[in-house]
Amino acid sequence: MMVKEINLSKNELLKDELKAKYANLTDAEINGINESFDQFVENISLNTHLQKEEVERTIEETVAYAHSKSL
Repeated sequence: MMVKEINLSKNELLKDELKAKYANLTDAEINGINESFDQFVENISLNTHLQKEEVERTIEETVAYAHSKSL
């Protein structure tokens, strides 16, 4: 798995999309993506019982969607 960084500080749409997909995430957990993408994926995987690869793909798709809307 690649180490990735995603800056959420200016992207409320991305935060909203992640909350919609993973309703149990707290704001602190969502903001944790700024510190470690891999840890963020692992935390969601553990909380949702989904495989890491599925979570990572979903997050990457969500990031791409949010970025396409903010261009």
